[in-house]
Amino acid sequence: MNSLIIGQSSQLAHYFSDDYKKISSRNIFNKIKHKYDRVYLCFGEHRTFIENDEQLFININVDYTLKVIDFFKNSCNKIILYSTCELWNNCEGPVNLNMPFNYNYSPYIKSKEIMHNYILENKSKYENVIILYPFNFNSPYRKPGFLFTKIFNSILNNKKIEIGDTYFYRDFIHPLYLVKRSILSNENELVGSGRLLHVNDFIRDLYKWSGRSYDDLVTENFDYNLKLKRKIFYLDSNKVKNSYDDLLYDTLQDIKKMIKKEELSSSFFIITYYYYIMFPVLVLINNVKY
Repeated sequence: MNSLIIGQSSQLAHYFSDDYKKISSRNIFNKIKHKYDRVYLCFGEHRTFIENDEQLFININVDYTLKVIDFFKNSCNKIILYSTCELWNNCEGPVNLNMPFNYNYSPYIKSKEIMHNYILENKSKYENVIILYPFNFNSPYRKPGFLFTKIFNSILNNKKIEIGDTYFYRDFIHPLYLVKRSILSNENELVGSGRLLHVNDFIRDLYKWSGRSYDDLVTENFDYNLKLKRKIFYLDSNKVKNSYDDLLYDTLQDIKKMIKKEELSSSFFIITYYYYIMFPVLVLINNVKY
């Protein structure tokens, strides 16, 4: 597959097949000379918990991203740019691309709006750029600082954690589904399941089907009297796009794969330790003359 993933350490990069070339977003301009069918921009500043630093998000999610797009736009058929469903997070109910943005301000979301506006205002220049607006997606590959990073770390390592309020509803998809939509996309698209799930129920199911005890490992630390009012919004669709069963199955497969990787890593360490350290020592001891 003659396509390129920029952002090899991103969540999404792990779900594209090995047929795709995957590179870091750093120092790419003197390295890439080939033409590609599609270029997927999986890099960016996604740490939504960073506050009061709008320029940081603009530097990466707007200025640098535009520099990358300008570099590739004449040498590929399509460029896939990832935005966010959070541009509608102040809406209630189903949302679609025909609805105006309505969101509670954050530097992250603002950077996505600026990028969206620039691409659409210069559509003739960026006619081969497709913008996808994904709903919530998580995996064991999510970087530190997020709720589900703690959840996966707890499950994988049987570790006790403390979390805040997860008693709310969200439209969730699996990264694998987002990648499938990315490969097929030919126009701007909101990518969601079209259904709501209860976040705490989903987390409990992950513990249950991974053989862990939610009640033993998770401490819920939040004040019911101070619960944050969250708007409930989801993809406007009369069909289920990514079912709960598929989401749960694919996420459990992620966990299973990570556990197997850890087991293989531990086995390799034990074998290496014995072969290179203990075995020579035993041979030496055995050959010592008293």
